[in-house]
Amino acid sequence: MTIEDIIETLEKTDMPDGRIDAFITCAFLLKQLRPAEPNDFDGPHDYMPSSIKSQHGFLMARPFTHDVNHAIDLCREIRPDAVWHLARGQASDDCLYGAQLREIEEGENVLGEAESNHAALALTLAALRAHVRQQD
Repeated sequence: MTIEDIIETLEKTDMPDGRIDAFITCAFLLKQLRPAEPNDFDGPHDYMPSSIKSQHGFLMARPFTHDVNHAIDLCREIRPDAVWHLARGQASDDCLYGAQLREIEEGENVLGEAESNHAALALTLAALRAHVRQQD
């Protein structure tokens, strides 16, 4: 799954996702690994589903879409030269979080931004958008 695929998946959901957290972890922190696939079980690697699942998803996956502190760590990993902003607003009965990564210099251009009902998901999505923009 590419970063663009991850972004597209997060744009379509408004819920934290442990499997997406696993893909993000492998993309940025454990680059030599990939998340387990169903055919890994009872196969050549002899994985058992219970041995790779954790509270927020998959073993060794950081809960970026679940936990704001881990989303902040992702921002620092992706763009250590940027500042991040996270705000909460109320639109009718819904709470909405907005997140941005901005350049520190050069007029503080917005590098990536996102909105979600979950603060960690908004910040994670903004960081991933900043990463894609940096690569282009």
